[in-house]
Amino acid sequence: MKKLFLVASYLLVLGSSPVWAQEAPQVVVVRVVEDIHKVRLSIARGSAEPELIEFDGGYSEKRTSRVAADYQRVFAKLYAEGYVLQGTISGGGPANLSRSMLFVKAPKS
Repeated sequence: MKKLFLVASYLLVLGSSPVWAQEAPQVVVVRVVEDIHKVRLSIARGSAEPELIEFDGGYSEKRTSRVAADYQRVFAKLYAEGYVLQGTISGGGPANLSRSMLFVKAPKS
């Protein structure tokens, strides 16, 4: 009986270990720096070299619409990859021209 209890305990521990061994969620940080002429996005994914995306900025109606469309393309790609926005960090300084966004992809179950 003692042996049966011991074997059952081992099986219980082995059966629950995948829950303990889950991989960490994947995290992407998108840093945005925007001025009157350019919008620069630096996308950092783990230890890989950050990807730099740059497009024209501006405050005219045409440029504002274009910037919104460019942002939409970048964020739609992240969502298509399974990332979800988890939070934002505003930049400092008087002009507050930068901000960062934290996207997380849940680990596979």
